[in-house]
Amino acid sequence: MSLASSNKPIDDNLKNLVKEIEAENPNLSVLAACQFRYSWHQTPIEVNIKEPRQFNVLEEFIIRAAIEFQPPPTEEELASVLALDPVFIRSTTANLRSLQTLSATSPLTVTSEGRSFYEKGSVPQPPYPVQLNAIVDPLNNKLTFQFESLNETAINLPDIADFINFDNKIDISVLPLEEIQKNIQASDLALHVPEEGKIVTSFKVLLSTQKIWQKISIFVIFNSSEDKLSIQIRSGKQILESASNWLEMLHNKGKINLQTLCNLSTEAIDFEREAVLKQKNVENTT
Repeated sequence: MSLASSNKPIDDNLKNLVKEIEAENPNLSVLAACQFRYSWHQTPIEVNIKEPRQFNVLEEFIIRAAIEFQPPPTEEELASVLALDPVFIRSTTANLRSLQTLSATSPLTVTSEGRSFYEKGSVPQPPYPVQLNAIVDPLNNKLTFQFESLNETAINLPDIADFINFDNKIDISVLPLEEIQKNIQASDLALHVPEEGKIVTSFKVLLSTQKIWQKISIFVIFNSSEDKLSIQIRSGKQILESASNWLEMLHNKGKINLQTLCNLSTEAIDFEREAVLKQKNVENTT
């Protein structure tokens, strides 16, 4: 249902979508529809990844001896047991120490990480670097990671950040490693898979953060069946539920002004509400 739609602050590019919304639900009347831009924040980072490989026979024996022998053996004692030149034992134990599988001091002691890998029949390989792009969506308070970088796009629309304060900013550089690991895992990149022994061990920011502009629309909608005003944020036709709920919460707390945001005054809202309800009553009595 739409009354005097030509006088409503509705962006020309959104008029067809407004008609669809009102046609799909006759109880809805779109009072305003406006477009904005907002920025995702893209930050190139490098992560180091450690993953396992199967240990060889000598590595297996050394780790097993360090776990089972009491007291723990020295390199020389193992060399004597195996009838090998101590050089071979020291070379292998040095490599295992570099992988944090054995403790740094003699006698041979297995670290907790080394014991965990041993139980899986493997030892960790040296960490290797992978470059990723961290993408922060401040509107949805979401952090994702991807291999490909997003291209910068010019969008000639008002910046919604000029009207709304985003308190939920995510600074990649100060996040704890556990948070980075969790979000990389959620991004389905198969880089952090603890159950397989594949671990992101560290990260660093490579370049400064870049703004990647996105286009969104804000709809102010009156529902005559519920006598309720709601605010929607959409990307194309998709409703951004969490962002819409957040914007409604800000409006209910008086932290945003629809007059400033969408050129929609309180008087205009009251007028439209009364007109819609009056027409609805007329329809119900005929």
